Amino acid sequence: MKKSFYNPSLLFLLMGTTVAFTSCERGDDPIPDIPPSDGTELTLDGGEGGSSAANTVFVDLSADKQSSVKRTSWNLGFYNGSQFRVVLNNTAGASAVQVNKADLNAVSESDVNLDDLAIALGSPNAFDNIDDLTGDLSKTLIPEISATADNNKVFVVNPVGGSHGAVITADDLYKIRILREGNDYVLQYAKLNDTDFSSLTVKKDEGYNFNYVSFTEGPLTVEPLKAEWDFQWTWSLYAGSMPNGDSYPYGYSDMVFINHHAGVSAAEIVFEDAEGASTGEPTYEDFAEADLAGVSFANTRGVIASSWRKTTGTPLGAQPDRFYLIKDGTGNVYKLRFISMGAGDPPTDGGKRGYPELEYKLVVRGN
Repeated sequence: MKKSFYNPSLLFLLMGTTVAFTSCERGDDPIPDIPPSDGTELTLDGGEGGSSAANTVFVDLSADKQSSVKRTSWNLGFYNGSQFRVVLNNTAGASAVQVNKADLNAVSESDVNLDDLAIALGSPNAFDNIDDLTGDLSKTLIPEISATADNNKVFVVNPVGGSHGAVITADDLYKIRILREGNDYVLQYAKLNDTDFSSLTVKKDEGYNFNYVSFTEGPLTVEPLKAEWDFQWTWSLYAGSMPNGDSYPYGYSDMVFINHHAGVSAAEIVFEDAEGASTGEPTYEDFAEADLAGVSFANTRGVIASSWRKTTGTPLGAQPDRFYLIKDGTGNVYKLRFISMGAGDPPTDGGKRGYPELEYKLVVRGN
């Protein structure tokens, strides 16, 4: 017959060991320090279409990552910040006009002049029916969505755009009305002459700059998380300049817009003048951390825009006299230059239109 053996001191010791082991096991593991990329070369996947390439490409420099999405895949973007703002798709050339009615079912083709939805490219008046081109949320074509429902009027949207003189038919158009419900948006939408409409609730998500909706596909993801991209490359409506100094809307290819809503900023460094002489600025190869002291970064969306390339004049293609500094939301600073973009026939810079090539290098690591 076996005897039981009970030792209180030993039991206490074992319990203490167990507790100590468990406490250690439950402790928070240190967060691994993942350094940002030191830089690399990328060929952006703009897709087919040449100067009207099909895709918008989002680039995250610190992760050496790009993501492409069909630029005409969405129709409305719903801002996830404190304001209730809705943007049209400038990368599809969309236009819209307001109807002074608050009942979607009461609006039809008879309430709008279809010609008002054409974009008179090259005319200053053409800004009247397109969204703000600078990304300034205080200037969206659709006013900030009001908490008072009756203040939110119906808009008629031409999703695919069309220059002045283009044939616009009611079958291509949608009518929309956007309301607020707590911290959510409520989108009502239908084809222009339909007598009933669909309704969709769009909840804010602080991880993204915008939530996107397609009239035909519903909600969809367009941008990566706002902390995971630095700039986008795309075709888009943007502002051109007339000889008299006036601005006008124009459809630009190869536009580069920084992620200004998430704190990204940029600067252009031109190190040669028109005759090829030095401007006194360091070249891409020579630029180092010490040179940052004299740089002014801008947080404007179009600080780069189309200035990195030429489609007329000389030299065509990616401009070899300049490069850019991009500071991401965590303070990483990269120097970046475009190598080719495929302008000319045959391309003078050796590239392929819609697939620009670039390289970048980490100048200083952020927090």
